[in-house]
Amino acid sequence: MSEFRPFADPQDASVPGEVKAHDEASVSVPRKPGRAFFGRRRGWLIAVSIVAAFGVGWGAAQLMRHQASGGHTESERNQVQGEQKIKWWTCAMHPQVRQPGPGKCPICFMDLIPVYSEEETPLTIRQIRMTREAVALAEVETAPVRRIFPTREIRLWGRIDFDETRLATISARFPGRLDRLYVDYTGVPVRLGDHLVDIYSPELVVAQQELLQAQMSLKSATPGSTQYTVASSLLRSSEEKLRLWGILPDQIEEIKQRGFATDHVTLYAPIAGIVINKHAKEGDYVKTGDPIYSIADLSQVWAVFDGYEADIPWLRYGQTVVFETDAFPGEKFSGQIAFIDPTLREATRTIRVRVNVANPGVRLKPGMLARGLVEAHLAAEDTVFEPSLAGKWICPMHPEVISDSPGKCTRCGMDLVRVESLGYVAMDEKLTPPLVIPASAPLITGKRALVYVRVPDGEEPIFESRDIVLGPRVKEGYIVHSGLKEGELVVVKGNFKVDSAVQLTGKASMMHSVDQTSEVTTTKGPEFGSAGNPVLARALQSLWSPYLSIQRALSHDEPGEAVAGFAAIEATLPQLLRADLPEKERQQLAEIVPHLQAACDQARNMQDMEVLRSAFRHLSQSLIEAVKQFGHAHEKPLVVVYCPMAFSNQGAEWLQEGEEVANPYFGSRMLRCGEVKERIEPLGTKGDVNPSTRGGSQPQPPMNHFHQH
Repeated sequence: MSEFRPFADPQDASVPGEVKAHDEASVSVPRKPGRAFFGRRRGWLIAVSIVAAFGVGWGAAQLMRHQASGGHTESERNQVQGEQKIKWWTCAMHPQVRQPGPGKCPICFMDLIPVYSEEETPLTIRQIRMTREAVALAEVETAPVRRIFPTREIRLWGRIDFDETRLATISARFPGRLDRLYVDYTGVPVRLGDHLVDIYSPELVVAQQELLQAQMSLKSATPGSTQYTVASSLLRSSEEKLRLWGILPDQIEEIKQRGFATDHVTLYAPIAGIVINKHAKEGDYVKTGDPIYSIADLSQVWAVFDGYEADIPWLRYGQTVVFETDAFPGEKFSGQIAFIDPTLREATRTIRVRVNVANPGVRLKPGMLARGLVEAHLAAEDTVFEPSLAGKWICPMHPEVISDSPGKCTRCGMDLVRVESLGYVAMDEKLTPPLVIPASAPLITGKRALVYVRVPDGEEPIFESRDIVLGPRVKEGYIVHSGLKEGELVVVKGNFKVDSAVQLTGKASMMHSVDQTSEVTTTKGPEFGSAGNPVLARALQSLWSPYLSIQRALSHDEPGEAVAGFAAIEATLPQLLRADLPEKERQQLAEIVPHLQAACDQARNMQDMEVLRSAFRHLSQSLIEAVKQFGHAHEKPLVVVYCPMAFSNQGAEWLQEGEEVANPYFGSRMLRCGEVKERIEPLGTKGDVNPSTRGGSQPQPPMNHFHQH
């Protein structure tokens, strides 16, 4: 083995040390003893000098660090920092994890990070202090809570249709034969009084002869005599008969002047419009009442829109609807709401809203698609008012007829009514504007809405989380029913970053409310004869096996097994309403079964996972409500689990066995995403104490909260 040489001989500078050592070991090279001795001595002197210099530098550095730390050693300084600044160690992904020292997250095995205590005034569980630099980096912006009269925008989709009050049917008012049709195809425009058809009728000949005989009798009678009175009456009756048959007054005068009857007569258009239907052809024999033409007056049309169920509270008679059509892009048409359907169409969950629209030039054609917009002005308590109609009187049949005082409708003669009687709130001094915040301010989960409010009069910015109750979405943002005051500053930009910082401290945030404990609540199963309903619990017992199989199948992304589970539930439903059940229980089950059947119908023969998961959500909603109300008779406890991210952050719950989350709404993508909210024991059992609450004064959170986000 070669000797250790700190520095290579200058003569061997071109040869690497390791290679040189290898060569010396394998090849015997004679050396002079004196040269080797002085080489080794010089190497040791250089090494000792380096060590001494390093020691002096290290000592000086330790002294400077000791003075800078106030006289504490490094270990003492770390100890003081740990006692004064670090409250606990947590996980960046799972802030519910809290440990007294560093380590790994028990859920995702990430390194824990420290959470430092507040050096200033202690904050509440809802508050967080941020430095001005952190606020600037997070680009946090605030806006005041205002009291204004907001506008609710209601978007409607519909089509143009005929005005039913402007439709006319040309029909045969007496039997005859159609010898000539002047309008021989549909779509022809006609004017008032245009000739339409020549008709032959023997009955018409008889009616003309009766007219002529009455005229002759009147001419021969002495005025004032009985014969003159009778003749006058017969003449008026004959004229009225012909008029009711559609013979115009000019035609009746022509018959009287001509002095003889004819077997043909021409029928004329009673209104102007478009022939939209031709019901007969030349040569047809028609009976009394048979239709010949249908004519529509298109100078005014209807725009019939579908209003969604959620928009019903904001729609009012007389509101102006502005709409566009594809035929005239960018051009606005408008009209007033003249009718709101009193019933809801269950298939589409919409109501029909009819708008009267003037149509000069007949530009709007029936059948055109239309996109409408209604702007409803809202006051406090979500009431609707209309400034342009304040104090006005309106016709309940024709909304375009508006007056400043009571009176009669100029079109139909009906009494005008006050606008407030049609659902509008009166415009007076007591009308209060609601609280409104920008749309970007609230953080909305499936069940909660949260905002961050900046606490005033702080040296450094302090933000406080606030649970609020939101009203309707409006053009200016959201109406707030409770939780805020006018003038408070809410975070409108950067609120997600503020919430992330709050989550790391384990305080109340978007994902964890103040009253949300880290333990799983355990609900005892109701004893027989007390809470719950054992009869209904046993009746629903057969559903749990297929239901849980659906839950497991969806969590493992197996659509075939899920479809089979839905089919098994559907096959079980007819057996639930047994004849031996008490009437009260039968009625309660009859309310549940349609909801279960609807979920099964949605999932029948489906392989689309999104459809199956939506059906399972509806199924779970009904069964969770039933379990909480009646209890259950399944052999094992059922656990209610909630995932706030399901269905685009709307949130959804489900039931499962065991407390290890198996998410059916995300499957393998986020299998452990969810939070155990409640454990429900079977009826007649005593609920055990939750194991997570045993063995310590400060229980640790369960291992399945929001895993794998």
